[in-house]
Amino acid sequence: MSWAHPELAIVGDGASAGVSRPQEDARAIREHTGVPTSAFTVRSRDAAELAAALRSLPDEVAAVYLTGAEPAKARAAQRELALTVPVVTEEETAGIVLTAAVLIRSRRLHVAPFDAKVVVAGSDTMPLLVPLLVASGVGEVVAWRRDDAAGFPLPEVARNATVVVDVVGEFGGSALMPPDRCARLLPLPGLFAALRRGLGVSDPMDHLDVHRACAHALTTLAPVDRPLPELSDPDVATRVLDAITEAVRQPRRR
Repeated sequence: MSWAHPELAIVGDGASAGVSRPQEDARAIREHTGVPTSAFTVRSRDAAELAAALRSLPDEVAAVYLTGAEPAKARAAQRELALTVPVVTEEETAGIVLTAAVLIRSRRLHVAPFDAKVVVAGSDTMPLLVPLLVASGVGEVVAWRRDDAAGFPLPEVARNATVVVDVVGEFGGSALMPPDRCARLLPLPGLFAALRRGLGVSDPMDHLDVHRACAHALTTLAPVDRPLPELSDPDVATRVLDAITEAVRQPRRR
């Protein structure tokens, strides 16, 4: 897949994003996919300030990948900029990749998604994940928060689970952990290509069909000896773009 300007911008918000992390992400995208990518760091106190900072990016920026921002704040800024600067959030890409990892592990355990029980430990820290797993056909999804520990200890909740997704580091063992930074980038080149074609979405919670399609696309590319595909796989961007195009083309289910 060939790329030309305009660019994708990796934008880190707040101290947790650091200065080097957006630069490392941008370098990984450029080196592995050839997508023109630049890096920026901003500081914002709320969604309005964040949206204003994103509006001030250079004119050649066609879409933003936003990291480091609290999910609700990132989503509010994303909605505010829906008609001007398309924004993909780190929560979205992490949710897509974790969903793909759940489906891949379930398949390797010979458990069909509709027969699977998936426990998400720390579901409140990644609000998109539970509805995305449900939309992806997982039969039983249990959302667990740290506040539930007194009445519902996690080991009891996770008993007989097909897969445990440990977003907050409470379970350990064989649980799926949040994807590393490079893995979170897996859907991004395909999402960027879709945004450049006008296939953007304003709020991931309203477009779970698109995110589900991205997750399923990733499941088709995972090598047999690895839990996920590699960012350097030249088919990743094309497969994700094709899946998004098909999802957008199909009538939305209500």
